[in-house]
Amino acid sequence: MKDYRKRLLDKKYSLVDNYHVIEHLISRIDSREYDLTINITHSRISAILTSFIRTKEIRGFSIDAEGHRVIKHPWMRYFFNVIPNRNYNPFHLVDMYLKIGGVKPGIKGLIYHTAREDEEKAALLLEREGIREGDMLVGFHLGASKSDKTWPVSSYAELAGMIARVYGANIVLFGSSGEADLAGQFEVNAHVRPVNFVGKTNVGELAALLRRCRLFISNDTGPLHIATSVGTRVIDISTANVHFMETGPYGEGHYVIQADLPCVPCGFDVKCTDMICKSFITPSAVFQVVREALEGHGNDFMDNVPSCSNMQIYKSHVKDDGYLGFTPLITRPINKEIFYRILYRQLWNMETELPGGEEEMIRERISREISCYRPFDHLPETMSVIRMEHHTLARLADKSEEGLNLISLIAEEAAKDTMDKRKIKEIWKTVESVDKEIELIGHTHPCFRPLILIFMYAKESLEGNDLITISGASRSVYEDLMNRSRNMLQLMTAAIYMVEGKSEGKCCELTTGQKALSVYGGHNSACI
Repeated sequence: MKDYRKRLLDKKYSLVDNYHVIEHLISRIDSREYDLTINITHSRISAILTSFIRTKEIRGFSIDAEGHRVIKHPWMRYFFNVIPNRNYNPFHLVDMYLKIGGVKPGIKGLIYHTAREDEEKAALLLEREGIREGDMLVGFHLGASKSDKTWPVSSYAELAGMIARVYGANIVLFGSSGEADLAGQFEVNAHVRPVNFVGKTNVGELAALLRRCRLFISNDTGPLHIATSVGTRVIDISTANVHFMETGPYGEGHYVIQADLPCVPCGFDVKCTDMICKSFITPSAVFQVVREALEGHGNDFMDNVPSCSNMQIYKSHVKDDGYLGFTPLITRPINKEIFYRILYRQLWNMETELPGGEEEMIRERISREISCYRPFDHLPETMSVIRMEHHTLARLADKSEEGLNLISLIAEEAAKDTMDKRKIKEIWKTVESVDKEIELIGHTHPCFRPLILIFMYAKESLEGNDLITISGASRSVYEDLMNRSRNMLQLMTAAIYMVEGKSEGKCCELTTGQKALSVYGGHNSACI
């Protein structure tokens, strides 16, 4: 798609030429009918192309018959909501894609099967470097897609010296040919001679070499994910606008290191002039994570390492809901974003009607997540704010119910043989007023913006040529917002009690009267 976009924007090609190129592409794609088309891009061009495909179902970005944007499928609307609300997102991108596809594989993790010829080439490359079978290899990737996402080469070099000295490991450098300068800087700074494979392997050979590594340490890169896919444990150094919840190592038992700063991760449009997040992550602290990864001291080990005081370390694991999560290895105070992220994970996984015992399971999950943190700093003030937000959420639930009732009146009027257009217009004016109040809550309370943005995406994706169809679909949209708001209220009530109980040293289990966690069903709410 990037090549097509470049061509369309290139002035040397005429509009007619570009039209014929797109026409040819569509005719090739449209040579058969598809059962399902999924568009997981944000590209307008892809939306137009998707709308031309002969398919029984579309999920993702497309356009309707009048050329308006539509985002089809609830989990695609969730996916679009992540960028503006990324600090409240509890899901990895891989899991979002699985939810969009409606699949839940038994094996959790990425899988890459190396070819025999690549294994043989990797063995030959290592033999030429004097590496024998059984020698410890620790891989480094110094680069990234953007320079601001890279940990300093000098820090990697210092870390390499520690690993080589303590473990006698061979340090292996990987990367593309465009990262050769970084490898050169490393060789100048390091006190150990690395095995330099930068720009010297294809993807298959890279995978085979990574499989031979005991550990792989990297910025947020493609090779990091290849390493996890061949079973190599990784340490992900996460800086700049990288959010490990979205793109961290996918699989069991990997590590993420991030500076413990309120500005981390920064926004996509931020141009930081003082990236202290990189200096907060010191080689000596990363080495302690290396020790944990290689020796397995246990999750309590990192809590007692002074050099990690300015960092947070997470370990990946598949949670009991079947999706990836990251557990903090250093006990720090919970903050509001984490608090709401814990609740949103439970909310988005809720089904329409939960089987018996499901409510207890949800409470246990919330309690387990909260127990990984100390209570809020400035607890009374913070809890006061959260209680006010609880009241705001109740107002959101009421407003969505009001909108549902108004749309129901329109649907009833539209179903009559002779509908009163003046009455419908008057009702619609009130609906617009309700919508403005709902949107205002999203602007003034970012913690509820995911609920409201998904609601807005659903509204703009309504399709239909008559008022009965559109009003019926609209009822479902308001009903979903109402149900999710009410479910979130129940989750907040339980979580507030747990946090306050923990701060007072009380058991986090709720008494019978306090542990009611009602789940409101609704049309399509099982989709998210």
